[in-house]
Amino acid sequence: MGAAAVPQAGVAMSHAVLQAGKVRQLDRRVEPDEQLTEEDLEPARLTRRLMAILRDIARLLRMWRPQVIDHWDVEVDGTGTTVYRLPHGFDGRVNWWVIDATAGAQVGIEKDPSSDDNTLCLISTVAGTVSVRIEEAG
Repeated sequence: MGAAAVPQAGVAMSHAVLQAGKVRQLDRRVEPDEQLTEEDLEPARLTRRLMAILRDIARLLRMWRPQVIDHWDVEVDGTGTTVYRLPHGFDGRVNWWVIDATAGAQVGIEKDPSSDDNTLCLISTVAGTVSVRIEEAG
């Protein structure tokens, strides 16, 4: 079982102090945002900090983040007539872009008019392999 983190005065909030006394950085920041001091361990200050943290978490949870789906390594023939149907199920308009392609294939990808609210349809005028990211439009 791993060592439990315990509060220690003067240690950055982006760090945890393990029971063995070692400090472990929890994020990749060079400099921590804040430092905890002995005064911060008072119940009233801890309560204020906790309430601020809970407000920040609630705000982040309310933020809209679009759903994304990737279709990897779709072989396209380059005829310009074959329709490649990429289902996404977002029930509406989407943004899409090529995230990976063999040389030239990226340039020849176009949206086909047969696309609907749950399926992106593409055609290709250049043969190759493409990977496409589809993102829910806000």
